[in-house]
Amino acid sequence: NFTYKNDLKKNNKIPYSLPNIFLIIVLFQISVFGQNINKEIRKGVNLYKDSSFVNAEKKFGEALLKDQDSFIPSFNLADAVYKQNDFERSASLFKGLTKKAKNKKQKSMAYHNLGNSLYNQNKIEESIEAYKNALRNNPDDQDSKYNLALAKKLLKKEEEKEEQEEEQEEQEQEEEEEQEEEQENEENSQQNQEAEDQQKPEKPDDPNEMTQEEAEQMLNALENKERELQEELQKKKGKAVNLKIEKDW
Repeated sequence: NFTYKNDLKKNNKIPYSLPNIFLIIVLFQISVFGQNINKEIRKGVNLYKDSSFVNAEKKFGEALLKDQDSFIPSFNLADAVYKQNDFERSASLFKGLTKKAKNKKQKSMAYHNLGNSLYNQNKIEESIEAYKNALRNNPDDQDSKYNLALAKKLLKKEEEKEEQEEEQEEQEQEEEEEQEEEQENEENSQQNQEAEDQQKPEKPDDPNEMTQEEAEQMLNALENKERELQEELQKKKGKAVNLKIEKDW
């Protein structure tokens, strides 16, 4: 059997499955060939427990070379890859194990860790489906139930965040469109005013306004009248009387 180490509450990481060495040993005590594989697996498990995940992966790989159809070393190898934070590769390995599993228990474990690998790639919707598949094969798996609830909660938060961002974008877009419309209306109003100004007729001449020529003619007439008046006064009084004529224009 395999147990699940759930350290999620301590560091907010998805729990990962940890191979149980006792079951691995029991499974392969039936033959010398099995014991040879078991030797490599035990070395891999020890390296895994010492957090030497790269070397553990190598040992599990050596065990697989002796029996490529064996689920145990394949699962442990994928686990070692997962612990190296190579979640894309571990997801591929666990996905393959869902088809390689020989019973529902193995399928459930493979789907559970597939969900973990997807979750750590932020593929939340895909991880949810993986946890559901784990529970379809093992409805009593509490770790898969816990991770499924966690993934759903995170997905809901992401959806709410996306909705808020979309609303913010729509609001900003509306404000931008309003500003553009106001600016366009202002420009149109200015253009219309300029067009109206251009269409206004020129101010007609004031009929009462005197031209230069008319002013000169009037001045000459006044001067002639003044001379005539002077001459007339001279004749009457014998001397000239100077009269100052104001120009009234």
